[in-house]
Amino acid sequence: MDFVKVVDTAVGFCKDQINKAMDLWDSFDEDQKKLLIGCAVCVVAVIAVAGIAYGLGKAQGKRIALEEEDF
Repeated sequence: MDFVKVVDTAVGFCKDQINKAMDLWDSFDEDQKKLLIGCAVCVVAVIAVAGIAYGLGKAQGKRIALEEEDF
């Protein structure tokens, strides 16, 4: 198996996908671009809040479990 050929094929595929995405992005008008960016920011914020809440809940659960344990 020729790894250079595999890497070259992967780079070519990525280049084609990026070109398609950029063509799609360029086809949007300014209002659509602002809406899309706003939606992306909201999604990132929701994921961050959910991750923080999960981490805090998990830590709280461990603390309660350790307090109930009789050593």
